[in-house]
Amino acid sequence: MNVVRYLNPIRIWYLFKRDFNSKWKEHLITIGAALGVFLLIMVLVSKVDTLSYEIHYVFVSLLLFVFGFIFASTAFKAAHKKLLNHDWLMLPASTLEKFIEKLLLYSVVVPVVSIILYWLMNLIGLLIIRLFLGEYFPVFNIADPAVWEMFGHYIIAVSVFILGAAWFKSNNFIKTIIALVVFSSIISILSTLIVWLVFNDYFWPLVRGNFDISYNFNSGFDTEGLEALGTSSFYILKIVYFGLLAPVCWFGAWLKLREVEVKDGV
Repeated sequence: MNVVRYLNPIRIWYLFKRDFNSKWKEHLITIGAALGVFLLIMVLVSKVDTLSYEIHYVFVSLLLFVFGFIFASTAFKAAHKKLLNHDWLMLPASTLEKFIEKLLLYSVVVPVVSIILYWLMNLIGLLIIRLFLGEYFPVFNIADPAVWEMFGHYIIAVSVFILGAAWFKSNNFIKTIIALVVFSSIISILSTLIVWLVFNDYFWPLVRGNFDISYNFNSGFDTEGLEALGTSSFYILKIVYFGLLAPVCWFGAWLKLREVEVKDGV
C-alpha cells in the first residue's frame, strides 16, 4: 500500500496555503474585532476598579471555547454547500489529507494564533492606555501554564465540533450544541436509572415518604464498595475524556466526510 498516495505532507501544506490565502482576512477581522472588544472592556473596568490577572483567563476562554468552537464548526462548510462542494471535490488531495489539514487548522493553528494575537494586543494596549489615559491593567503572560492547560482541554473539546462540522450540513454550531444537550440528557437519564436499580434498597425509604430515622443505610450495601465504584467511575471518565473522546470524534468526522464526498461525487 502506497501511503504517500493518501497522506502527503506537501499536499497538506498546499491546502494550508490555500486556506490562508482565502480565509485569513475573514478570520483575522473576526479575531481582531473580538480583541478590540476585550481591550475596551479592560479599559472601562480599569477606570472603575483594579483589574486582576484572572480577567485574562476569562478572555482566553472566550477566544478558545466560543470563537474557536464557532470557527471549527465551519471547517467542512465547502463539503456540504452545493455551490462550493465542486471545488472541494476537485481539490488534488485525498479525503484524509483534507481532513487532517482542517483538523490542524482549527484545533491548533487558529487557537494558537489567537492566543499570540491576544498577547500582542495586551502589550500594545497596555502601552497606549498607560501613556494616554494613565490607566493600568495586568500584563498577559503567554507562557502561563494555566493558559496552555486550557488549550489542551480545548483540543479535546473542539473535536466534538469538528465532528459536528462534518456531520451537519448547515447551522453546524447550533446543531452541535443541541446534539450535546440531547446526548447529555440521555446519559443523565440512563445513569440515574442505573443508580436507581443498583441502590434501590438504599433510596427506597426516602421515596416512600415514610423514612425512619433509625433506618440503617449500611444494611443494604457496603459503603466501601460504593467508594470503590465512585473512584472507578472517576478514572473511567478520565480515560474516556483524555484518551478516547478526541480520537473517536476525529475518526467519526473522517468517516462522515468520506460518506459526504461519495454521495456528492455520485
